[in-house]
Amino acid sequence: MRKPTLSASLVLIAGLTAFGPVAQAVEKTGDALEHSPSNGRRLVENDRVPADYQRADRAVKDWKQKKLEQPTNDQQWVQIDDKYLLIETVSGAIVKIVPATR
Repeated sequence: MRKPTLSASLVLIAGLTAFGPVAQAVEKTGDALEHSPSNGRRLVENDRVPADYQRADRAVKDWKQKKLEQPTNDQQWVQIDDKYLLIETVSGAIVKIVPATR
């Protein structure tokens, strides 16, 4: 094999092996990511929660054990990330925010 061809082959192989770990790292990182319901935005009172959290099956059922106040008939407690939110079930408006204790 001539030297220019050998050099070009070695450069090509070195380049391909350099990108292998990068492609694998991206694949592994993508698998570990989880979707946050708040999409990274700051939750504040009078803001709205995603519609999914207005459903009855998303309500925190053991609100007494968690020392949360009793919701009215048109309210429910939901947990988003590390917070409990008291929301209006019809509008999705956040009435109160309480840190979730672990």
